[in-house]
Amino acid sequence: MQSKEAYLHTRNYGCRIRQYFWKDIEMLSLENDVIKVVLSLGKGADIVEFLYKSRDVDFMWHSFNEQKNSRHQSTIAPAGGNFLDSYGGGWQELFPTYGGNTMYRGGQIGVHGEACLYPWSYEVLLDTPECIRVKLSLRTIRTPFLLEKTMTLQEHSGLLQMEQSCTNLGSTIQKFMWGHHPAFGYPFLDESVKLRLKGTPHVRVPAETIANRCPFDRETEGNWPLLPGKDGEMVDMSRARDAADRIYMEYCISDLEESSYELVNQNLGLGMRMTWDPAVFRYLWIWGMYCGHEEYPWYGRAYTMGVEPWSSMPGSYEAALEKGEVLSLEAGKTMRTWLKAEAFAEG
Repeated sequence: MQSKEAYLHTRNYGCRIRQYFWKDIEMLSLENDVIKVVLSLGKGADIVEFLYKSRDVDFMWHSFNEQKNSRHQSTIAPAGGNFLDSYGGGWQELFPTYGGNTMYRGGQIGVHGEACLYPWSYEVLLDTPECIRVKLSLRTIRTPFLLEKTMTLQEHSGLLQMEQSCTNLGSTIQKFMWGHHPAFGYPFLDESVKLRLKGTPHVRVPAETIANRCPFDRETEGNWPLLPGKDGEMVDMSRARDAADRIYMEYCISDLEESSYELVNQNLGLGMRMTWDPAVFRYLWIWGMYCGHEEYPWYGRAYTMGVEPWSSMPGSYEAALEKGEVLSLEAGKTMRTWLKAEAFAEG
């Protein structure tokens, strides 16, 4: 006779959990009748699929690169680490640094930190048709942290709830950055997509992001959503572009009236609503890659929009440390935070 545990693991109704391997990468899926969320446990616990089932629309970007674990071989060890070579799209957690490669108290860390590269372990806390809950955990290698996050999905809901913590396992105070890196893609992403924010927060296009096919030719700042572009016309920062436009831009949003956003495809009437803890994630970083970046590793192939809650302004860990824009945690202490992502249909 099949055990109750095996029966729950294989049931095809209500909320359910699946663990499997895709090629050699361990995967975990959390699913109900509304959404399906798939995590790549073998590589950063990336969310590689966030599927709205009734429309068969996946919100996440799937890169021209397939998913890879951190064991793949590069032609030469890159100075910035393996993130870009192993990046397949989706949603990463960035910790304890992000941006370019950096030195963390004498230890070199590559692009976007440690948490997005290593395998995570998991434990099932609750597995019923009405609700599922799993806890993921990771001990970082070059820094002294334990990361834990508990994900909860309830029956008949498009809401994924995430409760997170980091614990300082070292004997001294640690200063760090923390962020989320969700990249949205086709079929959800097209030129009708709008980013909705409350109020008129501050927007800045940093000088280091100015490149070919960027609508700005110098560092520019102002109030959401319009900024003056290089041709003198106002640029609407709230809307995505078509792949045929071949535009590239990145910018930071601060002084948010509310720690939330809605990203809505007006053609589909489908959106993602994200809310988060304002005490930890104080900024939004927008990554608009509309086939406009022609250098490594994109070569004009990246059609994606990232809308990313971050703890610190963009730039290097050293710059954030100098400006006092890092998080701080005493030895042996734990910092807790939360984030929610909800798929919804309009009309």
